[in-house]
Amino acid sequence: MRGRKLVRLSPVVLLGAVTRLVEDGTGAPCGTSPQVEESPYYFVEFAGSRPAKSRTMWLEDFVCYVHAVSVPSESQQAVLEMVASMEEAMEEGVTLPAPFHLVLQTEDGIQRVKRDPTGEWHAVTAYTFRVSYGLKVK
Repeated sequence: MRGRKLVRLSPVVLLGAVTRLVEDGTGAPCGTSPQVEESPYYFVEFAGSRPAKSRTMWLEDFVCYVHAVSVPSESQQAVLEMVASMEEAMEEGVTLPAPFHLVLQTEDGIQRVKRDPTGEWHAVTAYTFRVSYGLKVK
């Protein structure tokens, strides 16, 4: 791009947008690291990014994991209900600041469900966000 620096989206901005969406949509606390607070809660983890191919736009795919941590129990039911609530909240697209535009938001499914040593159930769901940060001009 002539005369203008191409600015890429910071993963910190994306994590903030996902965190707000999950917290607003579920009503449960959500952060960017495992919290010391009592369960239930969510946290969002940045897993990586890679350029996406397009002839007309500068695109990048970001992968994030949304973790759901439920209260200690014998059953997975509570954590699976949390995942369903989070999936419903994530049906709305994340809001990004200008000049970035969310092109695609896809759920890549539940990656794992496990029981932590504390007795809490922990589910991880992956999401891919395709972000455009400008048109290619020749």
